[in-house]
Amino acid sequence: MRLGLTELLLILLIALLAFGPGVSRWMNRWSRQAQAAHAEEARRRAAREAQRQARRAYILHRFQIVAAVFAAATAVGLVYTLGLRPIEAEPRSYTLPAAAEQAAAHTVTETAALPLEGYLTPDGVAVRDGWLYMAARPAAGSGSALLRMREDGSAQMAVLTEEGIITSFAFDPAGDIWYTLLTGTGGALCRASHDDWGASVQQVVTQIDGRPLAYPAAVAAGPDGRIYFTEAADFTPRAGSLEDALRAELMGHTATGWVYVYDPADRSVQRVLGGLAGAAGLAVSPDGGTLYAADLGSRCIWAVDTGARELTAGGRGCALFAGQLPGYPGALAAGPDGTVYVGYRWTRADWLESRAAEPGLRGIAARLPRSVQRRLFHAASPLAQSYAPDGVLEEDYVSDGAEGWALAPSGNRLYLPGAGEGMTYFRF
Repeated sequence: MRLGLTELLLILLIALLAFGPGVSRWMNRWSRQAQAAHAEEARRRAAREAQRQARRAYILHRFQIVAAVFAAATAVGLVYTLGLRPIEAEPRSYTLPAAAEQAAAHTVTETAALPLEGYLTPDGVAVRDGWLYMAARPAAGSGSALLRMREDGSAQMAVLTEEGIITSFAFDPAGDIWYTLLTGTGGALCRASHDDWGASVQQVVTQIDGRPLAYPAAVAAGPDGRIYFTEAADFTPRAGSLEDALRAELMGHTATGWVYVYDPADRSVQRVLGGLAGAAGLAVSPDGGTLYAADLGSRCIWAVDTGARELTAGGRGCALFAGQLPGYPGALAAGPDGTVYVGYRWTRADWLESRAAEPGLRGIAARLPRSVQRRLFHAASPLAQSYAPDGVLEEDYVSDGAEGWALAPSGNRLYLPGAGEGMTYFRF
């Protein structure tokens, strides 16, 4: 039986009338369920987003609290570190001695190096009877040793060893070695007698007026056997190494350095010259009549009679031998003809001296970590200079391969510690 179009339309109409209401109700119910599910999902998403926002706000609030506490602690730490932390040298105002700057007639640049096996750059140097003597710390281990070798670099050997650091040494007319020693508890002036069989050491001076000797930095022997030695500054051992103490005195300018004289005949110690802002170097004229003292912080060299006692730097009986030096003098030596040689630890620091009358600002620098302070001072140029006995500048010694904290003339050579290792000498 074939159905026509009319019959098909009639069947569809009957089916629609029979099933249409149920289908419509089912679709409405499905639509409402879908809308409800969508609304529930939207509500859940909104709840989750609200939780995330609340958690984010909580974390941000906690972070802000921690950041505020950290900033406050940092500010307090900076205020304490840079303004309130106790330091060895509370800065004082100062003025440099008035002097005209001089220009050298000659500049020496020719150098040569001598290796030093097993030891760091020497802290002290001297020449006697064709032997080059050096105070140096071992490359591995602690303590210090007094070494010697021929001036051609051969026959290196140890003369004596110490648990502390030998900061300077000199020979008296009898050939005994006098040296200054720095330990963790203070300093000492020591005497060593030596021969081919070894050395015998004695600590001669360990206290000054009942207190430990602080930071002995230099020693020189007069032709009459008297021994002159310095106390760089009146600091406690917590100031660190000798270099740290001298740097602290540069920034503080406490002028508590002293030069003393020890008389082996009666074992007495007397004050010679005080008021030094870092008594870093000493030398005695060949005739034994004049004592030269390096004043690190004042960038000058004072000259006094070796028989003088209880003098003050710049006062009566104390003459300015050389001033307005290009760097901070860290070592002195006198040649047999009376020439005075000076070595410079650091070059002049304009940022420091422009604040000579502003102790507060220098106090901030003095409270910086030592690793930072070391970057505030730079190598000197010229590295060393020589002066005639009348104080006239003669020669500049220029090199970037040496250090100026020790020096020793010998013939046509001027020995200095090498930059990094060994020894360097100028030919002039």
